[in-house]
Order: sequence, then C-alpha cells, then structure tokens
Amino acid sequence: MDNTLVIKTSGLSYQYSRDLKTLSDISLQVERGSIYGFLGPNGSGKTTTLSLLLGLLKSQQGDIEIFGQHLSANRINILKKIGSLIESPSLYGHLTAKENLEVYRAVYGASKERIAEVLNIVGLEDSGKKTAKKFSLGMKQRLSIALALLPNPELLILDEPSNGLDPAGIIEFRELIKKLNREYNMTIMISSHLLGEVEKMVSHVGIIYKGKMLFQGTLPELHQLQHTGSKLLIKTSDNEAATKLLSGYEPQTEGDSISILLPDQKEVGAIQRTLNQNNIDIYLLQPKKNDLEQLFIDLTSAQS
Repeated sequence: MDNTLVIKTSGLSYQYSRDLKTLSDISLQVERGSIYGFLGPNGSGKTTTLSLLLGLLKSQQGDIEIFGQHLSANRINILKKIGSLIESPSLYGHLTAKENLEVYRAVYGASKERIAEVLNIVGLEDSGKKTAKKFSLGMKQRLSIALALLPNPELLILDEPSNGLDPAGIIEFRELIKKLNREYNMTIMISSHLLGEVEKMVSHVGIIYKGKMLFQGTLPELHQLQHTGSKLLIKTSDNEAATKLLSGYEPQTEGDSISILLPDQKEVGAIQRTLNQNNIDIYLLQPKKNDLEQLFIDLTSAQS
C-alpha cells in the first residue's frame, strides 16, 4: 500500500449507454497533502469521475482506492473522511448560515462547536441572521464548502466550485483553498475548466479530454513536456517578408501576427535588427508565456 496516495484508480472506465463511453482507462494518483487540479472542457468526464470516487455511480470497470482502501468494500468508512461539493449545493434559502449547518450537523455526527469552527474557516462567522437567499453567490459557495467541512475531512472534493463567481469571489475562493491545504493539511481535488485560475492554486494537475487522461503530474512536469523555449509574437508592416527573413525560427501564423519559438531571450535584439535593416516596421514584439491554458490547448489539439 502506498501511503503517499490518497486517491488511486486503475483502469477506471464507465459508459452511460452502449453507444456512449464517458471514461476510458482513467488512472488517477492524488498525493496526500496536494491540491490536485482535475482539468478538462465541459463534457470531458470530470463530474462522472468524481461521482465514481464518491460512490454516487457504481464502477463498471477498474478499481478505486481511497486512503489505501478499496471503495467497493469500505465505502462508508471512506466517505466519513471525505467532504464534497458536486454540482449545485443544497442550501435552505430561508435559513441562516448557522441554521443550514445545524440541519446537516447530526447527519455528519459533528459537534455543535464544529459549526462555529467551520463558519470561521470560511469567513462567515459574522453573517448573523442574514438568510442564505440573501447571500451573494460567493457567500453561498463558502457556506457550501462549510457544509463539506463539517465532518473535518482529510480529503475535500470540489466539482467546478468557481462557476459563476465574479473576480472578487474567485480570489476569495482561491485563498480559502490554499488556507485549507496549508493550515489544515487537507488534500484537495478540484475539477475545473478555468485553467488560468486553477494554475494559481494547484500543486498537481490531471488533464482529461474526451474521457481519456492526457497528462498527470506536477505543474513543473507539465511545463517540461513542452518546448524548452518560449514563444515570441511578432506583428509587422509586412508579415510575409518577415516570415521569410525569420525562416530559421520556423515561424507560424497566429491571427495577424507571427509566432516563433525563441530558444534564448537574447535573440530578441537580433530579430529586431534583422527586421529593421530590411525596412520592416515592428508593431508588436511580445513574449508569449507558456501558461497552463496554452499547454492545455497544445495537448488537446494534438488529440483532435
């Protein structure tokens, strides 16, 4: 048994009907203490995978181990140590934050003191008598996470938790996730299609596309898969002539600009001089960061 892994699946496959295969040979490895970003476009199989992990769907093929135990034989004991938020949270709009938590407290077997603790963790300790229907979307999301935290879980599973949040709400959510991981040593698995946002909080990434895993590992390992150099975007008065002059860099057309792979930042000056000496005006000379969103596009486009 590998004690470093909280979640381990082997050959996990699932299909809703004979003609619709949703997942194919999914092998997840979520390390203890990590924030694992489970990424993919809508319809790629993220929610189905998380539902299988929580026993909401019955596994058709493959094996699921959580906390080193087989889910099929130890479901109840495993779920007692998991907090989850899948799709829309069930909140009572006519109740306050504290009253909502009180409804679920007995279900989770949590103490009354735990209610005050989780409200403080998610920053809703001062919500008072305000009812949930008057909460902002960000406050509702934090209350939903408070519900998931009632049993003091070792593992938190969140499905598209940033959906619909405004920029301020997304920042609040990001800081909350990092706090839970840092201060409470909680392993967190987040599914999302918001790649740029996820990159700011996760330590590990799993990329799923059309029901298949394309990549799994740390963020640095994902970046290492790509070209070692960075890209440079160039827009000129004569892109056709510029492309010929820069043929050694294997330029590609991107919209109204040229994209080249830049092995060394020092070459930017040489490129600029070459274009100027040939009477080509430069309108744009901009490095293109190989961020998670670009890496995701590169990986999935190769599968299309």
